[in-house]
Amino acid sequence: MRMILIAVLASLLGCSNSEAGSDVNCFDHGPLNAAYHDGDQAARAGNTADADRGRRDGLALKRPDGEHDGTAEGYAAGRDAGYHGAAGYPAGFASGTNAGLGDQAGDPTACAEGAAVGDAEGRAAGYSDGYDTAAADARDTGYSDGFADGAATCPEDQAARRAPTRGGAAAGPVLAADQPPRSGDALVCYQRGFAAAADRNAYGGGLAAGKLANPDYEAGYHATYPAAFDHGTTDGVDAGYHDGYAAGYRAGYDDGYTADYDACYRGAYSDAYGAGLTIGLAAEVAASYDDGYASGYADGASCL
Repeated sequence: MRMILIAVLASLLGCSNSEAGSDVNCFDHGPLNAAYHDGDQAARAGNTADADRGRRDGLALKRPDGEHDGTAEGYAAGRDAGYHGAAGYPAGFASGTNAGLGDQAGDPTACAEGAAVGDAEGRAAGYSDGYDTAAADARDTGYSDGFADGAATCPEDQAARRAPTRGGAAAGPVLAADQPPRSGDALVCYQRGFAAAADRNAYGGGLAAGKLANPDYEAGYHATYPAAFDHGTTDGVDAGYHDGYAAGYRAGYDDGYTADYDACYRGAYSDAYGAGLTIGLAAEVAASYDDGYASGYADGASCL
């Protein structure tokens, strides 16, 4: 019931904040401060009532209740310890990683795929760089030759002219790079005081204290906890090792795959880049030279 009251007050607070604004001063030494104080006191009274109720419930428990809780909590704690212990998940992960690496080593797929992609991308990059470089070089060379031939058609008294201005220095190869008041403000402050002092764990704390002070409950709890812990530990180790092995295997296989792929990619890329560069250089030389020559010849023959 008290938790429901807290939820209702929180809902009301949301409405009040939007209506009254978030700048309400609950420490004005007046009615709003009094509302805050009332909320604080109401929460503290509720905390005490909840803790007392919890303690009474704990003291009312019997030995079978303790046996039940000892079994459940012991098993849970043991399973968690076994799962995350050295013989559980970590050991499984290490073993799985080694197995994954070993199995991947016998799979030629990674290298084959890396080499195929590296060859295709390297050849394309080399061709593109070679083509661009050749175009610039050949065009400049053609311009110079064409300008000279065009200038030769000019009268002799205009032979000593300024040198032709070429299209710019040729660039080198570009290599591939790597509650509760009803008014708005008073309600806001009441709830703030209530929320600041409310303890949602008051009942649980009282219950735990009641259990500890209950000899029948404690006897049952401690009679079952150790065996349940051991059982949970065994199961936890098995589950942790299994999960760790599966995760490790995937990680190991993926790491090996990536390493093989990258190595074969780099080798194939390098070789293919050189071949593509050569082809790209040759592919553009003639056309670019002719374009440059024609432009140079026209400029030269203008006799300017």
